[in-house]
Amino acid sequence: MKSSKIIAIALAAAITVSPFAGIASTSVSASESSATIASKKADMKSQLADIVQQESEVSAKVAANQKEFTQLKKDQVKLEKSIEETKAAIDKRKGKLEERARAMQTSSATTSIVDSVLEADSITDAAAAVIAYSKFQSADVSIVEAQQKDENKLAADNKSLSAKIDNQRSVIASSEVAAGKLAAQKAEKEVLVAKLANDEKRAQKAEKVAAELAAAAAVQPIKTDVKEVAKADEKTETSTVAKADEKTETSTVAKAETKTENVVSVVNTSTNKTDDTKKAENKPAKETTDNNAGSVVSGVSGAIQEAYKYAGQAYGGGAVPGNFDCSGLVMYSYAKAGISLPRTAAAQYGATTRISESQAQAGDLVFFSDGGISHVGIYLGGGQMFNSQNNGIQTDNIHGAYWGEHLAGFGRIN
Repeated sequence: MKSSKIIAIALAAAITVSPFAGIASTSVSASESSATIASKKADMKSQLADIVQQESEVSAKVAANQKEFTQLKKDQVKLEKSIEETKAAIDKRKGKLEERARAMQTSSATTSIVDSVLEADSITDAAAAVIAYSKFQSADVSIVEAQQKDENKLAADNKSLSAKIDNQRSVIASSEVAAGKLAAQKAEKEVLVAKLANDEKRAQKAEKVAAELAAAAAVQPIKTDVKEVAKADEKTETSTVAKADEKTETSTVAKAETKTENVVSVVNTSTNKTDDTKKAENKPAKETTDNNAGSVVSGVSGAIQEAYKYAGQAYGGGAVPGNFDCSGLVMYSYAKAGISLPRTAAAQYGATTRISESQAQAGDLVFFSDGGISHVGIYLGGGQMFNSQNNGIQTDNIHGAYWGEHLAGFGRIN
């Protein structure tokens, strides 16, 4: 009984070892119950939901800022056009004034002014002629000054608008940086949620095995004390001899012996059954590890076969047949083969063990990065992978023009 409990505890501890051992953020220990892990997973999902909400809000701000930036640029184009038109009008009027000034410097113009004064009927008329001419010149000058003032205002407005555009560009850049950080946090939380889900399953399995072992150890065998059986036989025989004749005695003794044999038979049967149950329950659960090569090949082979069913389909944005993105195809195909993987490429990267290309085998995962883990494929060996990409679901060379430049590494499913 005691040894069985020790075995149960040891087996439970062994089963709850997580394949995400490199991630310590969730601090899940082997002794934690599945309920505790489930609570942590729920909390992590809540944090992930908050990040998704923040990411949505930041994305909305980026879009709004970009829209405002586009409008400011349009306004700037209009303003620059207005400035050019005002400059052209000023230059045109300046040209006319310069022509008029040159005309006034000629003798004919001078004579015309003098004649107007000399031919005046009175001094008042002569003064009026001079005043009228002066007003005419002043009006032209005022118009030019007003136009110049407008040009200066447009230039100031353009300077202010340029400052707004620069500021808006800075705001957009800051928002994009914030969005990038949230995306990284989101990927990290997805990895942790996947880790906790894996730990929870293992803890549940360990608890089930421990409960079954404890139940098996608690089964009490039927007593088979030979002395007690003998005493019962002797008592029965004596009583029977006293009450009946030899024939009855013989019959009674035979029945007693038969009863004893049946009891022993039942005891042996029950004991053997209990021993068989203990052996079955003490047998370690089969794990998909590198030491269990047969199970690994079988599982990933099934995943590869499942993935090949969708060859030629167009790229999608989901995780169901007819609408697969890269990680959706991987998750669905491996799930069909009995292997659970998280949803995104980044999370699948975190859920696998890093291996070198020389160690990679068919069925391992190959990852690519474009400023972060952005793509995943099923490695087929020989530098080939099967994946869902923009051109559809197909086989690609991982060292091709694009893929070779963005190759991030290989992962083995734990």
